[in-house]
Amino acid sequence: MASKRTEELLDLDRKYLIHGFAVVGDEDVGPIIERADGVRCWDTEGKAYFDAASQQTSNTLGHGQKDIIDAICEQAKKLQFAHLLGKQSNVPIIEFARDLAKVVPPGLAHFYFTSGGSEAVETAFKIARFYWSKQGKGKYKIISVQDSYHGAGMGSAAATRAGSGAFWTGYAPLASGFVQAPYYYCNRCPFHLDYPACNILCARYMEEIIRKEGPDSVAAFIVEPVMGGAGNISPPPEYFSIVRQICTDYDVLLIGDEVQTGFGRTGKMWAQEHWGVKWDMMAVAKAIDGCYLPFGATLIGDQIYEGLKGAMLWHGWTQHGNPICAAAGKAALKLIIRDKLVENADTVGNYVLERLNGEFKTLSNVSDIGGKGLMLGIELVRDKATMIPFDTVTMSKWQREVLQKGLYVRLALAKYYTRVRFNPPIITTKEEADEMLDILYPSIADLKLR
Repeated sequence: MASKRTEELLDLDRKYLIHGFAVVGDEDVGPIIERADGVRCWDTEGKAYFDAASQQTSNTLGHGQKDIIDAICEQAKKLQFAHLLGKQSNVPIIEFARDLAKVVPPGLAHFYFTSGGSEAVETAFKIARFYWSKQGKGKYKIISVQDSYHGAGMGSAAATRAGSGAFWTGYAPLASGFVQAPYYYCNRCPFHLDYPACNILCARYMEEIIRKEGPDSVAAFIVEPVMGGAGNISPPPEYFSIVRQICTDYDVLLIGDEVQTGFGRTGKMWAQEHWGVKWDMMAVAKAIDGCYLPFGATLIGDQIYEGLKGAMLWHGWTQHGNPICAAAGKAALKLIIRDKLVENADTVGNYVLERLNGEFKTLSNVSDIGGKGLMLGIELVRDKATMIPFDTVTMSKWQREVLQKGLYVRLALAKYYTRVRFNPPIITTKEEADEMLDILYPSIADLKLR
């Protein structure tokens, strides 16, 4: 039985709150998180949970980081808000831009700051179309990948393919001009081919799409370097070199959505480093300040920036360039570098991957393991021979049971397969990872139809 206080809070939640990604009016809510530290959260009953999801792959730097909290508090004492619209600026956002420019990929040191990932993606779309307009070309179509997730705005949702249409149903019409490309999940190849005999058709098919849509109409291709919402799926090694060349050949901007992967999540500062690909624009958020405040950015390449010089940009939000967010971002970046968190994500991620491949993959209901760094995924099936996934009711109950054992994990936003996402904060130690995996292993081994 929950305490009187918890029951009162649950009643208030049910009465007043509307939860995203949830059934409106659903009375089955909880747990209610009250505090967090490191890689753990505690609910109002005092029960502890390992945060193996980093909440929404967002608390990448862990909970309770004193340096970030202190930076927020100190900045709030000096300047609470000053916008970046028009000609005005503020000290913290300038200083953060200076520091960020030192670590971003070469040629991407022009920043449009936002309040989060969806806004960063929406900005990238508008900038892409605006850029081509200023070049005298009517290129406006945006290509995205099946099963990808790019946000919940009218444009970012139109590019989102995760959830098999769940982000579109009932909200149409969304923004127009969005086109779908095949996903790059080898375990469930959309062409029913085997790697590498497939000749990486998922990448090469991009050229066919551009030709059919008309090269003069395609403005950009947006892609996650590791598909997060789809279950932490990384592409075949040759994928990005192929799509980068196709985009270059057809004058299509390549937008990297590194909202989930950026700032060390995959064991590299930027996931593009795994494949040596160069983005024309990049969307970032979440780990930019540890998700301690709503913050994000669109990184704009030199070519695009130069092409827009002299143009009036009618685009912006109230919180564009918030000084307190900038102070948090500056502290977060310093923390990432000082504590070698990118290296830790690589080391611990490889350790976890070894355990997954050595122990979990032998289970009769595990068909695939993959990902990068501490952004890993495990596909679960009822039977390896048939590859039939578990139903949503079974997986929802299973997820609740795992939570009761003290481990918070998230599932892929996919309709035709079941994939567990393992995304603990990049401060996670091997010992903490072992504790999480020691809960997860028997939970998967015991998984059966309900």
